[in-house]
Amino acid sequence: MKSILRKIINYILFVFFKEKNLLNKKEVNPELRKKYAYLEAWLSIISNLVLSLIMALFGFALNSIALLANATHTASDVLSSFVVLLGFKFSSMPADEKHPFGHGRIEFLATMIISILLVIIGIEFGIKAYYRYIANSVVKGNYLVIILMVLAALFKEWLGVFSEELGKQANTSVLIADAWHHKTDGVAMFLVAISILSSKFGYYRVDAVFGIIIAILIIYAGINLLKESISKLIGEEPEKETLKEIKESVNQIPEVVSTHKLKIHDYGPYKEITIHIQLSSDIGLVEAHEISERVERLIESKINCKVTVHAEPIVDLSRY
Repeated sequence: MKSILRKIINYILFVFFKEKNLLNKKEVNPELRKKYAYLEAWLSIISNLVLSLIMALFGFALNSIALLANATHTASDVLSSFVVLLGFKFSSMPADEKHPFGHGRIEFLATMIISILLVIIGIEFGIKAYYRYIANSVVKGNYLVIILMVLAALFKEWLGVFSEELGKQANTSVLIADAWHHKTDGVAMFLVAISILSSKFGYYRVDAVFGIIIAILIIYAGINLLKESISKLIGEEPEKETLKEIKESVNQIPEVVSTHKLKIHDYGPYKEITIHIQLSSDIGLVEAHEISERVERLIESKINCKVTVHAEPIVDLSRY
């Protein structure tokens, strides 16, 4: 199933960007990252507006409160997509005198905003589910409403998968956070369909129980995304595998005896790396400079970053 969805997403990306198998690329350049974000945001905005309009029209025609409530909620989801748009617009601004490392960390702020929205939605969802459980109320609607809600839920779940795949490919938490937003909407719509159906058979509390469980999951996901974005904003240690890969690559250069003090500063799409390399004291200044440049080019070929190398002389090579 996942492979089919990836093929569909790859086809959509091909239609927009005229390049095949974009999801299979190992590295995504900053320009393509921005295009991914804009595509996801505008697709979300347009689809949410169209979906809310369809649900509102059927809601008025069928006199369905469930459809009208979801139409309003879906229209309000446009807000998170605008956060994605603005987040990438400002984060892609070039470096200036006050921000020499660029504005990439605005992505983390955008993720924080969407994460907070997720937590709020989860709390609201849980409160409504609790009151519905207490009230043991009937949710009115016919089978056409159920079909519409299920179709809308499936579309929102697909949109969530689409956003998540782009987020993973572009290595951006903003799109992954927005994916969670789409998926929670899909679950909410599916629960409305379940509540209408179960009410017809006299089981009025089924959706409320599911609703409370899912609300907890939404809040948990929102808090995790919030913690992750705050950690990145403050500055966290990169993955050990990344550090190991860089060190092993640099140590393959024959003249480099060892490396230490490797630091990676994450600025969203851009990273600033500093590393100390140790060379034999017999190597002259000009050659040491050339080796440092080779190290810089090597690391920059693997990661979208700017590298600063500090070369140190070693007098006693016998220790190494």
